[in-house]
Amino acid sequence: MATKTITIDLAAYNRLKLARTKDETFSQVIKRVVKEPMDVRAFEKKMKSHPLSHSAIKAIEEHVERRHKITRPSR
Repeated sequence: MATKTITIDLAAYNRLKLARTKDETFSQVIKRVVKEPMDVRAFEKKMKSHPLSHSAIKAIEEHVERRHKITRPSR
């Protein structure tokens, strides 16, 4: 297996160490916590073959809007 050396600051190392279980390597922690990026093209293809109903789309839009209201800083 190929390996790569990385440099992280002490705070990042300590977080990684806290996230690690007893028998887990740092590589395993990273793969568990940092998920694979989403394949947007594959998702779009799947959505075209399985379209959502208008009510489902509306529910998703409302949920996203509520989350934005929660995470947007007040001015």
